[in-house]
Amino acid sequence: MPSQPVTPTGAWTLPLAVRPQSRLRLICFHPAGAGAYLYRGWAAALPADVDLFAVQLPGRENRLAEPCLTDYQQAVTELSEVLRPLLLDGPYAFFGHSMGAMLAYGVAAAAARRGDPLPHRLLLSGCGGPGTPQRKPGRGHWTDDDLVADLREMGGTPEEVLAQPELLELILPTLRADYTLCDGYYRDHREPVFPPLACPVSIFGGVDDLVSRTDLERWTATTRAGSSVRMFPGGHFYLTGESRGPLLSALTAELATA
Repeated sequence: MPSQPVTPTGAWTLPLAVRPQSRLRLICFHPAGAGAYLYRGWAAALPADVDLFAVQLPGRENRLAEPCLTDYQQAVTELSEVLRPLLLDGPYAFFGHSMGAMLAYGVAAAAARRGDPLPHRLLLSGCGGPGTPQRKPGRGHWTDDDLVADLREMGGTPEEVLAQPELLELILPTLRADYTLCDGYYRDHREPVFPPLACPVSIFGGVDDLVSRTDLERWTATTRAGSSVRMFPGGHFYLTGESRGPLLSALTAELATA
């Protein structure tokens, strides 16, 4: 049972729910352009014996004044160090969506290389596994208009936000930095790390997402402990729409077996 409370160094995580009798920590990694607050409404839907932490990269929300990271390996290295107190303190699981899945996989692989405890379950969403072709390369250098059009196509960003130049001035620089970071994942993970991870991998996606089931199934090669793939109605941000409840129910079932 994890001891209470544990807070890693700095502002890299937000403890969204710390339970008095927790048996497991769920650590969530946010997608590009978003932050830890994406997960703040999840605590009530998760089991009462699961702590909820959310990673917060610099350059957004409560870390808005800090420079964004643009290098994938640097982000994985820094996250591995600051998260290590949580990973060594007791059982944990990772959930990551889109860019968050890239980072969750990188941190899990780094833990394996160190010989540290692995996640009891690696939960990856909205991102193709190693070897997936990069279908939108160079987005960090796209024009504002092209980025806004892409956000509109993916969904998940309210139209009133996309129509506000002042808000876009805050969002787009962070989004460009995150997309540049994602380029490093595609460059560094043309193949799965070897040896495969010794933890189960559960994979989730939206049926209307550009990330196809074939892309998602590439994650199965990253583990020797079993994997599953489950699709939900919706596009890239299915987890914030009508499929939010079914996804959280699925995560609850996954964590119950951890």
